Amino acid sequence: MLKKFIIPVVILAIALGAYRMMTTPSDKPGGARAAAPVSAPTPEPAQEESTQVEPTQAQAKPGDEASTTTAKAETPAAAEPKPSARSGRGGGFRGAGRFGNQAATSVEVIPALADKTRAQLDLFGVIEAQHHTRLTATSNARVLALNINEGQSVQQGQSLLSLAAESASEALAQRRSARQELDARMRNETLKHGNDQATLDIDRELLRIAKNSVDRFTSLNSQQLTSGSDYEAALRAYQMQLMSVQKRELTLAQYKDQMLQMQAQRDALASQIRLAEQLVADLQVTAPFTGLVAKVAVSQGQELRSGDVLVELYDPTSLALFVRVPLRYRLDQLDSALISAIDSHGQAWQVQALRPINESGAQRLTLVPNATSSVPLLPGSHVALTLSYPIAEPAVEVPVTAVYDQQRVYLFEGGVIVAADIEILGRTDQGYLVRSAEFSDQAAVVTTRLKTPVSGMAVAIVTRTDGARP
Repeated sequence: MLKKFIIPVVILAIALGAYRMMTTPSDKPGGARAAAPVSAPTPEPAQEESTQVEPTQAQAKPGDEASTTTAKAETPAAAEPKPSARSGRGGGFRGAGRFGNQAATSVEVIPALADKTRAQLDLFGVIEAQHHTRLTATSNARVLALNINEGQSVQQGQSLLSLAAESASEALAQRRSARQELDARMRNETLKHGNDQATLDIDRELLRIAKNSVDRFTSLNSQQLTSGSDYEAALRAYQMQLMSVQKRELTLAQYKDQMLQMQAQRDALASQIRLAEQLVADLQVTAPFTGLVAKVAVSQGQELRSGDVLVELYDPTSLALFVRVPLRYRLDQLDSALISAIDSHGQAWQVQALRPINESGAQRLTLVPNATSSVPLLPGSHVALTLSYPIAEPAVEVPVTAVYDQQRVYLFEGGVIVAADIEILGRTDQGYLVRSAEFSDQAAVVTTRLKTPVSGMAVAIVTRTDGARP
């Protein structure tokens, strides 16, 4: 129990002693250190103090002038009241002690004058071709010959490379043979149909004769002039002839449907033959349009699979610069004719299209060169670009050092700094263009970069941007 009580008391005593050392005023040069204790002395009545002083002065001898002078010099210092413990704590925060002796931070300021009406943005764009294609293998094949090189200009229809694919040629031959066989079947069915039509009349005539024979044997049998076996033979012949007529009539009735089925099969074969012919034709790869060869992805003798990339082409007249602009710069609300751009090589660009918001959450600008570029443009290359555009209302131009976290600046007001929220409208050669509801004609923006700025922090102006001193 004793340790639990002594340890907090010792810690509290050490902290109190350190605090008093920090809040005790420093000695002035040439002055005497006060010998009085830290705690204030017990005040005595005024009458007793004057009574003790007067006899001392009266009893002084003429030879004791030096000691009298010394006493007079020390009396005012001793009589000076000591600061109380309360005043010592308050003084530490209001300027007394070691912290109070530190000088205010020196800063530079500029007036918050809204006089800029055009902003700039430094961005990077990518050169891409708006008209480009990628040729791929349509079947398993082998590269027979390469007729072009990367960077070469080609004309529409020009041969680029030759492929060989035995499977495609064999498939085409098989489908052509199947079509020939089907054509032969259709011709045979047509001839058979004509023969069935001609034979049907003969079968019907034989059926009539057989029926007459049955009728005759029926009459004779009723008169008991013939045997029953003859009648049965005539009846059997009649029934067989009747079945033959019915079968031939059914064959003739099915002819139309059979021809429709075979015609459908022929159409399917014709489609397959066209696809096979296209596969064979694709073995001779040609340029679909006039352009430049961007990439040759194969080598002579290489075995290919269906879908492998062969050649990439692009139209050099369709090259454009694609730039993504952060959403806070609402360029989509402007007329594209008011937006100008120039790259690091001095080439001027004009806005061709502006997509408000894309999948990445940014605006996308499509720019084309105003004239033929002296610098060769290649797809995939990056270009540094400076956009210039008007802003809706005048803005204040501040240096980069004045902006913190892209969202605030500090204003100088009555010897201290005060944070002000801002909106960045764009950039210039000197810094940012910003606006804020807290700006006024008398506002001054702190341009000196502060390490840990806090509203209410005391500062002192040393120089304004225009050279004037406070």
